[in-house]
Amino acid sequence: MKFIVRKAEEKDLSLIESLYEEKRDYPHSPFGREKREAFRQMLSDSQWHIFVGERNGIISAFLSMRIERRFENFMKPSALISDIKATDNDAEILCAILSRAIAVAMENECCEISLCDKNVRAQTNSIYSICGFKESNTFYLKKI
Repeated sequence: MKFIVRKAEEKDLSLIESLYEEKRDYPHSPFGREKREAFRQMLSDSQWHIFVGERNGIISAFLSMRIERRFENFMKPSALISDIKATDNDAEILCAILSRAIAVAMENECCEISLCDKNVRAQTNSIYSICGFKESNTFYLKKI
């Protein structure tokens, strides 16, 4: 079964949403036009890099990464992967989409890539390790 990794497009929004099986995965998501406008803005922002993995014409993976300069890295660029999702934790497509994100981070001369995944399972943890990510517990979250 062949797959491709490509930049997301506006038309992909509903297919990306379908990867999130339960509404609890995105409880504060805006509706309709507001959601489409927010997605459109993300796609047009040069600091956001949003990719989809397509297997046999069906989107089965999604990743969003933001590149920013941080004081703690002496203003060198860093990348943050804040959304990553795949159907059935498809190892092949997860590795491919992560490899694409890593390549883009390297092209942008990032000194580090942080990956946040609130639903890490043993399989995804090993995939992240294969792709060079080390487990860390330095993240804090405040919901507002």
